[in-house]
Amino acid sequence: MAEPWSGQSLQTLSATVLGALGALGSEFLREWEAQDMRVTLFKLLLLWLVLSLLGIQLAWGFYGSTVTGLYHRPGSPPHSIKQYLWPLT
Repeated sequence: MAEPWSGQSLQTLSATVLGALGALGSEFLREWEAQDMRVTLFKLLLLWLVLSLLGIQLAWGFYGSTVTGLYHRPGSPPHSIKQYLWPLT
């Protein structure tokens, strides 16, 4: 049977994860400050993503109720699929 996680192993794991994230963050900041081409492309892609999400949010605010209305038809649901497949029976 597997032994339960101890407090010491959780602390070691969290310290390792935080150390790795800290190293990744510092490397990212060094490249960000260097202003090389990869960072410039990243900034452009990040801007494109943010603007796209903002556009989707605004469009959903204007047209969300219309889109939702397309999926919900008034009236009762059909009794069976058979009436759609064989309407002459």
